Amino acid sequence: KSVAEAAKECGGVFGTRKLTDQAKVIIGVTAAGYDASNFEGYDLTLPLADYETALLQGINGASWSLIALDFGGYEMPENPDVAVQATKDMYIDYILSRQLPDGGFAFSTTAALGDPDMTGMVLIALANYTDRPDVAEAVERALVCLSNIQQDDGGYTSYGFETAESCAQVILALLKLGVPLDDERFVKNGNTIMDKLLEYRM
Repeated sequence: KSVAEAAKECGGVFGTRKLTDQAKVIIGVTAAGYDASNFEGYDLTLPLADYETALLQGINGASWSLIALDFGGYEMPENPDVAVQATKDMYIDYILSRQLPDGGFAFSTTAALGDPDMTGMVLIALANYTDRPDVAEAVERALVCLSNIQQDDGGYTSYGFETAESCAQVILALLKLGVPLDDERFVKNGNTIMDKLLEYRM
């Protein structure tokens, strides 16, 4: 009910410059059992067709747009009011262009090494498109990166900090790709990522 009221107040656009906010609303509404393409008379997916606005957040915007659309099986909407109409392939191509030499991905365009959080999120976004050979190759390189940067306790460090977030992103990515959490590539000194995640339990 509160989301419906908010939609009426903002005209169905939850973030004019941060499409990740729009994507998260789409995911939440869809998970609650509603059609985000026709929610209270609004097509919540429509802003994701704005390629230039999505890329204001770089790889984050492109990844979340794909994740949100695919979460509900939505097609890319057509928006005649945007300067550049996005397609899913355009978002995929942009993401692939941001892959780093070590196979990982990072939010910063100047990063030299892959970040586990962003690499995990990108893999979630790309998981449905591995029928494209270039995507399949990029996914395999990213998995190698995640295996290489995994710590001896099974966890990950992002920007100098160990967090549950990093573990969760990689776990979701592996599950989305059908990679078992006890895959030998992701077991270090007998520790899985889930083992590390559970250490954060209070």
